[in-house]
Parts: sequence; C-alpha cells; structure tokens
Amino acid sequence: MDNEILLQAFYWEMCTTTYKENFPKECDLWNLLGEMSDKLVDIGFTSIWIPPATKGGAGFKDVGYGVYDLWDLGEFNQKGSKRTKYGTKKELLKALKELHNNNLKVYFDAVLNHRFGADETEIVELKDGSKAEVWTKFNFPGREDKYSSYKLTWRCFDGVDWNERSEEIGKYLFEGKDWDWSYGEDLLMGADLDYNDTKVKEDVIKWGKWIINDLNFDGFRLDAAKHIDNGFISYFINKVNNSSEKEVFFGGEAWIEDQGTLVDYLNQINVGNYKVFDYPLRSIFTKMKNRNIDMNILKDRGLVNQQGYKNKAITFVDTHDTDRDELDDNIESISHYKYQAYCYILMREEGLPTIYWKDYFTRKMSKNLNDLIKARKKYAYGKSYESKATDENTYCYIREGLDEKTGLVMLITIDKSGDKIFKEIDSKNSNTIYYDISGNVKHTVTTNENGIGKFPVKATENEGWSVWVKK
Repeated sequence: MDNEILLQAFYWEMCTTTYKENFPKECDLWNLLGEMSDKLVDIGFTSIWIPPATKGGAGFKDVGYGVYDLWDLGEFNQKGSKRTKYGTKKELLKALKELHNNNLKVYFDAVLNHRFGADETEIVELKDGSKAEVWTKFNFPGREDKYSSYKLTWRCFDGVDWNERSEEIGKYLFEGKDWDWSYGEDLLMGADLDYNDTKVKEDVIKWGKWIINDLNFDGFRLDAAKHIDNGFISYFINKVNNSSEKEVFFGGEAWIEDQGTLVDYLNQINVGNYKVFDYPLRSIFTKMKNRNIDMNILKDRGLVNQQGYKNKAITFVDTHDTDRDELDDNIESISHYKYQAYCYILMREEGLPTIYWKDYFTRKMSKNLNDLIKARKKYAYGKSYESKATDENTYCYIREGLDEKTGLVMLITIDKSGDKIFKEIDSKNSNTIYYDISGNVKHTVTTNENGIGKFPVKATENEGWSVWVKK
C-alpha cells in the first residue's frame, strides 16, 4: 500500500526578487532536488514534476515555457548561456539519478506547442496575400547537429503571433497552411509548430523517445495540451509509450474548467493512459475560497468524480499558472480555505493529488500538509463513501479501510461561526476509537456497534478540516 502523491517542484518566481534572497538554493534547482531526494521520499512524495529543462529563447532567464531548442537541456552555449534557469544537463541527470535511487519518479515538463527565440527572420507570404517578416529560422548553432540535425524554418510552422515588419501582435497564418486540429485555439503564442508536417512530427517523437529511453525520465507533463493538434497528442503518446518497457506517464495541461467539456476532450484524444489536470475541480475550490458554494457539490464535481474518468484526474489546488505574484484579472489563486482543498484531494480514493512547492516550502505550509500526507499514506485506503451528513457548509467523506489500522473520516467546512460542528457519520467501522490527525480537535470519538459516531470539526477557516483516523 502506497498512495501516490505528486510534487510540483517549482513555481514561476523561483530565483527572482526576494525569493532569490530568501531561498538562494532554488537558483540551482537540479542540485537542490538531488540533495533533497531522501527528504522528499520521507515526506511521502512518490513522483516529481520538474519545470521545462529545455533551453528557452531568453536563455538562463527563461522559466522554460519559451522553448528554443528541445534538445538542449543545459548542454550547449546557446541564447547567452550554457545552463538553463535551473542548472546544466549534467546537474539535471545527476539529480535524476539521485531521485531514482530514492524510488521517486520524475516527469519532464514538455513544451511542444510553440518555439521562441529564432536565430533569424524570414519574409513570408501570408494566407491573406500580404507579407510579413517573422522570427522562424532556428539554426541551433551551439548544438552543431548533436542528437538531431533538423533545423526549423517558416515551413515548420502554421503561423506566428508577431510581425517584425509592422511590429504588431496578431495572428499571422502562412500561405498554404491551416491551423492544426486542436481542441482549443491552435495559436497560443510564439511560432506555432505545424504537426501536419511529417518532419516536425518525427523530430519531436524522436526527442520524446530520447527523454524516456536514453535519459530515463518516467513521463511527461504536456504543456498547453488543448492547443496542440489532437492527432499528434495521440500519436506522441502511443509512439513514445510503445518504445519503452516501462509504463510512461502522460499528464496533459488542458485548461478546461467545464467537466463535460474536459471529458469530451479526453474522448477526442482517445488514449487509455492519458491523464489530465482536473481544472473543473479546481474551479470549485475558487468558489470554496470565496464561500460561494454549497458543499454538497463536492460529491460529484470535477473529473475525479466522473464515472469512467476518475482515475484520469490529476487533482491540484494551485500551480505556477494559477498562483503567481502577478496574475491576470480572470485567474484566482486559492488564498483562502486552502487546507480544506488539500484535505479533499489527498483523502480521495481516485485521482493523483499534487502538492505545490510554493505552498509546501516557500509559504511554509509543511506542518499541516505533513499531517494530511501522513493521513493519506497510512490511513486513506479502502472503499470510499459520500456521507449523508454533508450539508451546504460542511463536507463529510469516509474511507472504510482495508484492516483494523486503516480507514478515516474526513470533514471540511466553510462555516466560520467559530463553534465545533458535530456530524453523525457512519464510519463503516464499529466500536472503533478515532482521533483527529490534524490536531485541530483534541478529543477522541468512539463509534457504536453500528459504526456511527459524532465527529466534530471546527467552524473556522484556519482549523476547519479534520481527518479522523483509527487510534
């Protein structure tokens, strides 16, 4: 028995401004992860999602999402540096080995939709008959054809978002091209790769196999997945997975907050081992954050609660996209009732729960999160039940356990009356003593011969979660 927990091992502002002063070791993230590998497994993590390790168009200043050269993992002097923001390739592979020695799986953040930082411009005819000067010629001079001799020109792209001639942002579709068949808009940013081009497709497939089979990573988080050609997503997953004897992990970041639409997206990709981040569930956490929610909806909202799709859900509270010091007006980080959200995803039977580095390490939420991680690792087993005791303010959930030691009763609340709320709950375990592993409630609860007990939770934001486990 070992319930999985994924760590997102970075955040957007890492090694910038005051974070650089307060957390200087994060500036050499690959070295830090290697040094911390034994600690990470002791905490309870089973897998690590690292940031994009590819060279970005902004060199060592690039967070990684403005990818320039997929084949440069901090090995070549390109874009003003050898290293990436996080270190060199040598340091990356050393960290990977140390993480693997501690039985931690490591997932590579693959940015496959677009490219930035071209070496030269080209004059290209557009679909509308006009011409544009575009940054589309990628020569990769520092790499000197190592790993791949394939170079990129405008023919490798459908279009771009910038015309150097007019110095205007826009949607510049090239003559003879069409936008790819993606679930969302194909052009997200930069130079948009054309996955109808066989050579483009095969070079990226070759790269994916290299990451898994030569470098020994365990899988991918696919960035901006709904903007990439659907057929290519399926092709990439099948080709890379079939090239390896291990079960490769594929987790797509398809930012779709409606659960029916997200199910439709999964059906279009139609690959069995493809998981996606559960944005519909997180949208419920934004409502919970504002106390604008009937807690009964936690019984069936999110991909994690959709029959036939529950185990395709990667559940999370915040990521580098949803939680930044500067966010777009339409994006909300989970700044309130965050422990309640973590409690929900960590105790749940289905889904792969994710803990965000910035929460655990930077915001120093580790003490309370450690209690929840312990509850997941030691007690969150057996069949799950939605409790009839749930009401508009308080959600109740049961894991019946696999033996006399495992099982739990979870309560989370947005009630802020300050009182203790007592719920009569069928724990599925008779004559059993429970205690609150969170420490928010100090006394014990003993169930009767029918397994029923009166379980309390504090009606405050700061202590409004309790996980009752067997004493």
